[in-house]
Formats: sequence, structure tokens, C-alpha cells
Amino acid sequence: MNIAIKILVFSLWLFDIVNSGTVDNSLAEESILNIKSKILLNRNSVEKKPDDHILVEQWQDYVLANAILANYLNILMVHASKSDFSLLKESNDCTTYIKNPNSFRQTISQLSDNIRHILLDLYKDLNHIQIGLERFPIHLKTILLLIKKGNNDSISIYLPKLLKKGENIVNESLFILKNPKIKIEQVKDLLIELNSLISNVTPDISFTLQIEDVKTQWTLFHDLFTQLSIQAENAINDFLLQFNWILEQFIQLNINNYRDLIINLLKLKVIEIERTIDLLTIISQTYVDISLEYANEKIISNTHLISISDEQERKEIIKQYRYELQPIAVKFARLALTRHNEFLQRIQNRERIYEDFLNEMSENDLNLLLTIN
Repeated sequence: MNIAIKILVFSLWLFDIVNSGTVDNSLAEESILNIKSKILLNRNSVEKKPDDHILVEQWQDYVLANAILANYLNILMVHASKSDFSLLKESNDCTTYIKNPNSFRQTISQLSDNIRHILLDLYKDLNHIQIGLERFPIHLKTILLLIKKGNNDSISIYLPKLLKKGENIVNESLFILKNPKIKIEQVKDLLIELNSLISNVTPDISFTLQIEDVKTQWTLFHDLFTQLSIQAENAINDFLLQFNWILEQFIQLNINNYRDLIINLLKLKVIEIERTIDLLTIISQTYVDISLEYANEKIISNTHLISISDEQERKEIIKQYRYELQPIAVKFARLALTRHNEFLQRIQNRERIYEDFLNEMSENDLNLLLTIN
């Protein structure tokens, strides 16, 4: 049974309980108190989402690939300026992803152009995501505070608007992460094809090693966006199919009678959603920072590298790229580690912060939040 059918069945069951005129108060109360366990059971049965431990543990290595890839790609372009040759051992051979297999140099230009377009587009997308998600946690807190402090009229007026705005934020920000997968796969396939051909047509091992280095970094890059896409899907499902759905069921009840139950159910889900949003945000922020400070400049200004004709100039440029990589990688690794530790600290404190927020905020605070959300 798929998720839509299970949600429909459970919704009809809940609607029956809430609206039946034949159920006495004690039975209704018992049924409502069972909603929590049934919702959790329903969630466990339909939600087989992957754990995010891979992304949590490895995202720092993943985002560093942004800088290292730009560096390695430029070194590869300098190597490609040495000579040009066909990638085909036999004249009747053919390729799937390489457009001009008769020219190694043009193939490297194709690779560089594809990577440049993807990295710059992803920079724009992730910058949009970090800006869009920046205020999402306070948006979630406002919804909880409205349920806890608001009267029936304010809930009926503001809750649908808040849910719609949250839905728009989720859709606009997180669906972006599902877009680049095809293009990233295509570059990965291009690198695999190039790697399989190069060792058969040239004895110069520097070409093979540098292509392998670029391929390794692109694989990390591919893994990053695979994991980001999974977590974005989870966050979308958590908010649209569960958080909103719980509220839609309970809005039919007398809110005053069930505020604590609603808050307890929603708080668990909100903490889960915010954790995912927090992870996606710090990854986006770190990627954007690395792009702004290093990667974008390297890939935007690299087209001339493939035309270098002087061997001494080649050696000096390669030496410079290798020299600058270690300090810049260490710098970004420290930045990522700092943000990772802050993220772990927020995980430990998040439940307490929500408790303090709901207990300390007043109706005046709620009214202020409603005006800005």
C-alpha cells in the first residue's frame, strides 16, 4: 500500500472519530490519545527514508571537492596544451559522450566547459537555497507558537497562510537540489569514457593520472549531490506529507482541548525537519563560500590554459597550482569543521531551545512574529 493510500485511509478513520455523533466523550478522548501512536506507526510503515549519517559524516570532504576539482581541472588543461592527438586507437571506433574523439585537446575543452557551466549553475542554486532556508526555522517556531498561544480565530486566519508560505519555501528551495543530477551524471560518464581511452593512445602517464584525479573529485561531487537530493526529498516529504498533514487533521478538532497533544506531536516532527534544513543550509553556505573565494575564479579564467605554448610557463603554472592547493584546502577544511561542530551542538540543544521558546514567548511576541512571517 503506497503512502497516499495509507494517508487517505488514516484520514478517513480520524474524520470518522472526530465527527461521529454517537461516540461519547471518554471514547473520543481515548481515540484522540491513540492518534500519536497511530501517526508514528503510519510514519514508520510508509517512510523508509535513508539515514543521513553518510551526508553528516562526509559532507566536509564532499564540499572540499569544489576547490580541489577546480585546481586539478586547470592542471589538466595545462597538460593538454602540450600536444593534441586522437583518442581512437582504430579509425572505426566510436564514442558515446566525447564529441570530438579525434582531438584530445578539444575533448578537454568540452570537459572544462561542461564542468564550468555546472559549477556556476550550482553556485547560483545553492546561494538561492541558503538565502531561502535562512528564516525557515523561525517560520516553524511561529507555527508552533501559534498553536500554543493563539486563539481559534487567529489560528484559522494565520495557520493556512503560514502553511502555504512554508510549502512555497520548501518547494522553491529544495526542489532545486533535484535538478542537477542528470548533468552531473553526464560529466561523470564523459570522464569514465575519457579515462578508458587515454591510456591506450599515449605513453604520457601525466595525462592519465591527472584525468584520474579530476574523476575522483567529480565522483565526490556526484556523491554530494546524490545525498543532497535524498535529504531534500526527505525534507519535502516531512513538511508536505507529514507536518502539514498532522495540522490539517487536528484543525478539525477543538484546539483548546488538544493543544498540548498537537504541540507534542508537531515538536518531534519540527525538530526532525529543522535538523535536515540545518544540514542542507550549512552545506550550501560552505559550498558558496568556497566558490566565491576560490573555485569560481579558477574555472572562469581557465580557457587560456589549453593554449599555452611555452614549456617553462607550463611548469611554472602547474607548480603554482600545486603550491596553492594545500593552504586553501586546509583553510576550507577548517571552515567546514567549525560549521560541522556548530551543527552537532545545535542538534544537542534543539529540543531545549524549542521548549524555552514556547515557554518564554508571549502573545505579543506571537503577534510580532506573525507580522514578519
